[in-house]
Amino acid sequence: MNKDDVIRHLTRHVLDKKQAKMSVDKVFEIIKHGLKRDGKVVISNFGSFHLKTARPVTRRNPKTGEKVQVPSKQKVRFKSSENLLKK
Repeated sequence: MNKDDVIRHLTRHVLDKKQAKMSVDKVFEIIKHGLKRDGKVVISNFGSFHLKTARPVTRRNPKTGEKVQVPSKQKVRFKSSENLLKK
C-alpha cells in the first residue's frame, strides 16, 4: 500500500480526493515535524517512529576499488505496537 492507496481508501469513506490528499500530507508533515523536534513520535495502538544515528563507515567504490568514508546520518525507524496486528 502506498500514499495514493491511503488517499483512495480515505476518499471512499469520508472526503473528496483533494481533502483526503491534504489530510494525508498533513499527517506526514506532523510526523516529520515531531521527529525533528523530539526525535520520537508515538501513536497509541499503532506504533512509534524514532530517529537512529548511523555510525560513519568506510565503503569501497565498486568501479575504482577506492575506499570512501561515508559520514554518519540519521535514519527513521518504526516499531509497531503489540496491538497493531491483533484481531
